[in-house]
Amino acid sequence: MPGYEKDSKTLTQWEYALAGGASGAMTRFLCQPFDVLKIRFQLQVEPINKSSLSSKYNAVYQALKTILIEEGIFGLWKGHNAGQLLSITYGLVQFQSFEFFTKASSQFVNLDPTSSNVHFLCGSLSGVAATMVSFPFDVAKTRFIAQGNDRLYNSMYHAFKTMIKDEGIAAFFRGLTPGILLVAPQTGAMFMVHNIFKKLLRDAGMMPNNVPTLQQNLFIGSMAGLISKTLVYPLDLSRKRLQLQGFQGRKGFGKNFNCRGMMNCIIRTVNNEGVQGLYKGLAPSILKAAVTTAFHFTGYDFICRLFLATHKYK
Repeated sequence: MPGYEKDSKTLTQWEYALAGGASGAMTRFLCQPFDVLKIRFQLQVEPINKSSLSSKYNAVYQALKTILIEEGIFGLWKGHNAGQLLSITYGLVQFQSFEFFTKASSQFVNLDPTSSNVHFLCGSLSGVAATMVSFPFDVAKTRFIAQGNDRLYNSMYHAFKTMIKDEGIAAFFRGLTPGILLVAPQTGAMFMVHNIFKKLLRDAGMMPNNVPTLQQNLFIGSMAGLISKTLVYPLDLSRKRLQLQGFQGRKGFGKNFNCRGMMNCIIRTVNNEGVQGLYKGLAPSILKAAVTTAFHFTGYDFICRLFLATHKYK
């Protein structure tokens, strides 16, 4: 992890993985409502504005209020179990592989593991690896969030069993292409921006020990998440819409969106909903990205420090 260049040698790859998984689980629980709002907006074909009488959701507050009235408080945590498995798996692979790639860049390619360019490259590779491993949970999470009180899936086991029976193994990887195209630059940009802000704080004399405070970690992480998410958002929308192809459990939320692939999804969205349709759900998505990344980096940093502290007493 950036900021542990000197001390990281004392941590094992399993400790990195555990820190990443634990921070991912904590972040998922706190930020799941943002994900529910974002996905509901992304899947809505109808316009997201107050003048549209055919729209289920037309604003963040109205959507939040509607979900609470129709589905209760737990409606904001729909897909949480699948989301937790996604976050833990993603965190385990992402942070462990990032540490592996940064060390490898120094040992085998003779690159500076602290440079922003290396962080972008290693972040991209770690994001792709984490996405491929955790993607089936992402598809399941999206489908749980998409269904209302009329459930097509009753549990994770039932969801996986039904998907395999009705759609085959391919169902677990629907939307993988935009997912990888999304996560590579987004994760790379996230680690790069995180590194840049840390260097700016250090050069300004605000981080003399090369270890950010809790407040600094939250700020740096939120900026990294906000900037990286905004850059690649249309790919995120196409990924979510592709994950619902073949899913018939979205009742009472408006029209179903049908497409045949990433480019077809983007073209149909623009033709039917305008360019602004590619940015549906951007507001809750930015909030989620900022808060999620802030907590993820901060939690990971805190757990790494705990591991380092235990090593000192051994």
